[in-house]
Amino acid sequence: MARLSQEEMSQKLGISRSAYQNYERGQRDLTAHLMLQIYEVFDVDPLWMLEGDTEDGKNRRHEEIAVAYRKIGIAVERRIIERGLTVIPEKKWDAIEFLFDEFMNTDALSIEGGEPETTRIDSVLRLVS
Repeated sequence: MARLSQEEMSQKLGISRSAYQNYERGQRDLTAHLMLQIYEVFDVDPLWMLEGDTEDGKNRRHEEIAVAYRKIGIAVERRIIERGLTVIPEKKWDAIEFLFDEFMNTDALSIEGGEPETTRIDSVLRLVS
């Protein structure tokens, strides 16, 4: 995808060309260190490297996560408007990030119709406004 030669790829990753060729041919398994290096240099999701299920370098959950983040952001924005709150942009994004992190790490945020529960949004907005 980067349209680099094997020599250029190996240089960017700090490995020899022969080592890169072995990885490319599947004769050698990627190490965790090399997967991290590829992620940092080329922004390629490590799960995609293992699964290879999409063409854009992102794993299949990437789009699901992006959709969830967008839904939470829209729900927070709507709630701010509905309640007539004045929330500075930094605080609004703090609320969105908090709710998103909570959503990703626990079952505390119930999703109904694809949007977060308004009482949970309200309690977080009380903290930031």
